[in-house]
Amino acid sequence: MKMTMFRKAGVQAAVLALCATTLYVAPMMAQDTGSPPPAAGQMRGGPGGRGDRVEMLTKKLNLTPDQVTQVKAIDADTRTQMGALRSDTSLSQTDRRSKMMDIGKASNDKIRAILTDDQKTKFDALQAEMRAKAQERRQQGGGDAPPPAPPQ
Repeated sequence: MKMTMFRKAGVQAAVLALCATTLYVAPMMAQDTGSPPPAAGQMRGGPGGRGDRVEMLTKKLNLTPDQVTQVKAIDADTRTQMGALRSDTSLSQTDRRSKMMDIGKASNDKIRAILTDDQKTKFDALQAEMRAKAQERRQQGGGDAPPPAPPQ
């Protein structure tokens, strides 16, 4: 009889401890300290990602409202072209990558065409910085590294 009473008290204590732990941990788990998921139509941020390119360029280059409108249109067109290219299963991965690079270059050229001379200088510096970071990631083993050149 005493053993049953002790077991019952032990089970009750364990359930109480479990409930208290759950009440303590649940609010901490509910707090999301990560960044929110990208909105519809935005690309994911992070290493190598473009994130919200228009917002970044607006801040870094101090774009005028007219320039922001134009960059948004260029960026939307670029996303549309990239989406169509991603869903084209007839291309090899190499061809798809090459076409994506062409679309990206054309997009950058269009954006550069609407910038002032001072903004072009800053834009070129941003592009160089992004290329350097991408190269660094490739050297560290992340991203798509080009195949090594054959020995001569």
